[in-house]
Amino acid sequence: MTLLVILSFLIWVWLLTMRGQFWRAGPILPAAVPSRTPPVAVVVPARDEAPVIERSLRSLLNQNYPGQFRITLVDDQGKDGTGMLARSIGDSRLTVLTGTARPAGWAGKLWAVSQGVTAAGAPEYFFLTDADIEHAPSHLSSLVAMAEHSSSHYGQW
Repeated sequence: MTLLVILSFLIWVWLLTMRGQFWRAGPILPAAVPSRTPPVAVVVPARDEAPVIERSLRSLLNQNYPGQFRITLVDDQGKDGTGMLARSIGDSRLTVLTGTARPAGWAGKLWAVSQGVTAAGAPEYFFLTDADIEHAPSHLSSLVAMAEHSSSHYGQW
């Protein structure tokens, strides 16, 4: 048992010192411009995200995507005023919905996403993101460019 504890400790020491902030490591999305600019619906489920919601939404609203995009935030019955803060931003591209009670069999975040997708209509692409992420201005353009590139190569494997 002691050996297992020591081994676990050494693994964590290695992760924290040799792979600094390993939990933040992930793919870095290179900036890209899509060849076409189809409409995109951004869906943001949010529950008790008041400390970060304005920064997150402003980063989405400041995307340099040349096409049309709309943001639907679903305030998932939080208690900290997240929806009110989001509404105070006052941008016509942002719709804030008050989420409804979760039906039996649904997970909370997935129910909020489902409500947002339904409200967003039928764009060509959906971009689902968390309410606590601050996006680089090129993020949406890069994602659409990547999706366009992937769809043009579909079936050529």
